[in-house]
Amino acid sequence: MFLRRSIVKLTALALASAILMPQHASAHPHVFATARLEVVLDAQNGVKELRNVWLFDPLFSSSVILDFDQDGDLKLSEDELAEVGSVVRESLADFGYYMSLSRDGRDVAVKPPEVIHVSLEDQQLLMFFAVEPTEAMPLAGKLSFGVYDPTMYVALDFISDDDMVVITQEPQSCGHDVVRPDPDEIIAQNQATLTEAFFNDPGGNDISSLFATRLELTC
Repeated sequence: MFLRRSIVKLTALALASAILMPQHASAHPHVFATARLEVVLDAQNGVKELRNVWLFDPLFSSSVILDFDQDGDLKLSEDELAEVGSVVRESLADFGYYMSLSRDGRDVAVKPPEVIHVSLEDQQLLMFFAVEPTEAMPLAGKLSFGVYDPTMYVALDFISDDDMVVITQEPQSCGHDVVRPDPDEIIAQNQATLTEAFFNDPGGNDISSLFATRLELTC
């Protein structure tokens, strides 16, 4: 089922696109979503979990509705929505659920979410879920948190700086910055590297990390 595969394209099918289409096609987003990230701290001011909210564009949402609507009523029941969440949870596992975490420049992985919740808001697909880092992340040094698709198939847009926030129980003195890299500057500074990386491996490199909006804490 093509449309069922389209939701797996939240990353997995993007790799197939790199094989079936001209190489440049996989470097352009085909799915668009507005996003929110909440970095939740525990009582000791360590990173407890990261909460994600993604609202997808109408065209992709319609495709998902048609694909998962088993009874043909152009709606998604609770069971059908749960199946969407299950498919996405499985398909994004190999890509760390689009999460990019680091502490003092060292990458930190995340645990799989227990569940990806899915609903429809005005016929647009809404997904929300929480992940935990696989290791302790105390507020020390420089911490970075980003959300992006390494295949560039999905564009996740944080419209406002307020869509990347820290939620804490205790006061903390870290500097807080939302970094929005300038694409022109990134290309100018990394042109040779970007060209080589793309043509060597157009579907599997990590070019998009250079362009991704991120939240940085300096403690």
